[in-house]
Amino acid sequence: MTRTLFMVLACAAAALSSASCGGTDKGNRSTGGGDTGSGDAGGSDASGGDVNGSDASGGATSGTGAQPGSGQQFSVDAQGATFTAEDGFTIDVPPGAVSEDTVITIERIDEAPEGAVGPMYVLGPEGLTFARPITLTLPITVELKAELGENTVLGAYGFTAQEGSDDFAPLARHDVSRDSVVTETDRLSRIYPGMILPTPMASQHRYPSALAADESFLYFASGGTEDVATGDNNDGFIYRVRLGTAEPEAMIPADPDPKALWVDGSHVYWASGGDDDPVIPSALRRVDKASLEVETLAQVGYVVSVIGDASALYFGDGDGGNIYTMPLDGGEPVVLASDAGRPAYLAQDAENLYWTGGAATNKVYKVAKSGGEVTVIADDEAEPAGIAVDAEFVYWANAGDGGVFKAPIAGGQKTLVHQGSSMSGLALRGSTLFSTDTRGNRSVNAHDLESNRTVLLAFGQPVPWRVIAPEGQGVFWSNAGDYRYQGQVASYHAP
Repeated sequence: MTRTLFMVLACAAAALSSASCGGTDKGNRSTGGGDTGSGDAGGSDASGGDVNGSDASGGATSGTGAQPGSGQQFSVDAQGATFTAEDGFTIDVPPGAVSEDTVITIERIDEAPEGAVGPMYVLGPEGLTFARPITLTLPITVELKAELGENTVLGAYGFTAQEGSDDFAPLARHDVSRDSVVTETDRLSRIYPGMILPTPMASQHRYPSALAADESFLYFASGGTEDVATGDNNDGFIYRVRLGTAEPEAMIPADPDPKALWVDGSHVYWASGGDDDPVIPSALRRVDKASLEVETLAQVGYVVSVIGDASALYFGDGDGGNIYTMPLDGGEPVVLASDAGRPAYLAQDAENLYWTGGAATNKVYKVAKSGGEVTVIADDEAEPAGIAVDAEFVYWANAGDGGVFKAPIAGGQKTLVHQGSSMSGLALRGSTLFSTDTRGNRSVNAHDLESNRTVLLAFGQPVPWRVIAPEGQGVFWSNAGDYRYQGQVASYHAP
């Protein structure tokens, strides 16, 4: 663990040259390193660079001319003061925060807790409180796999813990730029810039993918855990895990390659992928949430997606390239659209169904739920995957070129929302579009469609695939994992 101690001086103007403030007489050099020159504020020159009108190798105080460095103290009185270290760490103590001369020490610790994106600072004396909050600027120093875009930042907060505790919690203010997070506190303690860590809801699963949720449970499809492996690598299960817990339960017996989910009030519907050895046809199935009774609703093609509304189901056939509809309780499937590519991702509004054709067609489509002509919303895409829709726009993610785009439902020019590396899942809640990037930073992202600002909620995830963002809940995603039985299902809740 690497530690650097800053004991930095920021005195009131009347005491600029006093020895107790760490300053010197005019024309002399401060013991902290750096030339005070004439002693005028902002009149010094040293290797640290000009910060707040003063320049030093160890840090600077606004309006003092002092050149703080290792071994000095940061002293502030009722008039307030600002200290800035070489690495960009800043303490801004406003007037009235303290009523008398107060000494603050700053110790930098480069190895911070899990989730940190910059060094920790121990501010002393720990437990000292202020009448008005002090403002802290915490530098972000983490090295990412891919450079952030112009309008993209990390979802970083200032984390702090009470004296004697290792229970770090995020502070309310978090004004984030690409290089730092600005926060506030009324107490001196340990503090660092960090990310909200996702909470695992299921771990050590074989390639979990599809997700769905209701008010009580999160549902997901996976190949199961190693202790329930059947010997058929194509087998999988539908699981449910109560929100806020991490104890999944299988709802169905082993089933061939479950790959898509949709839920209503009474049932969980899924796409059963079928198996060539032995020959088991692909099917659309459902399980009763209460009785766990399983029904097969249709056997057709190679079902790769499913979605529904109050009266009907809609699903995609990856072999035949068709979009089908049928009643919720089963019946003869009716073709809504043909030549649909590989429709593995579906979205809907009250009137229309939307899908991406994947690498098979590189197109984005819509068709009325009542049937009719298919409309191509976007052409010549780069393996379009996840899709979402609101009242005005269709949004989709490209795995090939890493772009997240939108285009008007009524037709028109597409617009780039976010540039990633290989985008996969999409989910829309209100004016926030969530996406997953399986390469590059391997991130889960939140795009504010009103401000055109993207926040990385999590990065370094083990291949994030699908994402959902149910109304009134958190954000959930599935991590495929780099190797078998390393997959996860995670949840994220902003403070």
